[in-house]
Amino acid sequence: MEHARVSQEAGPSSVAQFCVKRTSDVHVHASHLSAWEQQYEQVSRGVFSGVVREVAAPGLQVFEEWASCATAQHCRPWSGGVWIGMPVPEDTQGLRYMGRSVDSQQWMWANDDQVFDLFVPAGVGLYGVVLDGRDMMRHLHWRDGRGECGTGQSFASTGWSGMQLQHLTIAQRQRLTGLLREVLSNVERTPEVLSHDASRQALHHAVLTVVCDLAVPREVQPVMVGRHHRRLTLVRRARELILERPQDFSHLTALCAALHVTRRTLQNCFHEVMGISPAAYLREVRLNAVRRALQSPLEAQHTITEIAARWGFWHMGHFGREYKTLFGETPSQTRAAWLEVK
Repeated sequence: MEHARVSQEAGPSSVAQFCVKRTSDVHVHASHLSAWEQQYEQVSRGVFSGVVREVAAPGLQVFEEWASCATAQHCRPWSGGVWIGMPVPEDTQGLRYMGRSVDSQQWMWANDDQVFDLFVPAGVGLYGVVLDGRDMMRHLHWRDGRGECGTGQSFASTGWSGMQLQHLTIAQRQRLTGLLREVLSNVERTPEVLSHDASRQALHHAVLTVVCDLAVPREVQPVMVGRHHRRLTLVRRARELILERPQDFSHLTALCAALHVTRRTLQNCFHEVMGISPAAYLREVRLNAVRRALQSPLEAQHTITEIAARWGFWHMGHFGREYKTLFGETPSQTRAAWLEVK
């Protein structure tokens, strides 16, 4: 039987390629996954170091991502893509997906319908795969002997839509992580295999087969239900308000009033969803916003004091210490490094 055909027009790259991307800046790190829509905030102290190893090809993306500092991530894969993610190493603790704790025997998945949130502890890595949803549907039809997949059939009809957690057995996890490890290490050693249609298609089908074999929609666990959904929605709205109107939400009292909740409720929501206090998150979101501004050509004419003040910092001594504590460098060093690269 022939393989189901795979897409050539969708994906993170129009040509197949392997790359390793390193950075000492959390916001640059967020841009290193090809074709993703992402924004990261550094939420633990120290000098940042991040690495992405990635195979990107039409209809396929395989990557390993690691960072030295904890990050709050807001992510959406490329158009038509379905993302599957797993923590590295296996004994990881503290990873949260849409506010839900993720253990070593679970994988996370989502499509491009909406942005999803991750809280990734310092030193924790992620294996990721993104496949074209149409390829997955065609493969399932081919595997199950159902003939061609109808063009009118939606991906949601497979039961894979939305953001989900799925439990894996130890053997299933080893099968998937073993394949991803082999893909990345072998392509890194011999990247020329991506230049040949036959080897590239074989690699694509190997990943597609394992992912489709392991994905069992009836066993998945929705991540946005009931009380947890309400708490997650409140935390996400709090972040939106801080970023949209920093002049109005430099303290928790204003944030609680806008969200119509008590301070205790806000505290409980943040601890369940993020694992940190709302005050710490409010401060770190604002510090990350200042850092992005210091690296933006649109802000080059503004002083560091002006930018910090716009984000609610009135005591420049305290601001400078908090900034250096979080990022491991002063605001002026951040701007100088950006100007040097520019």
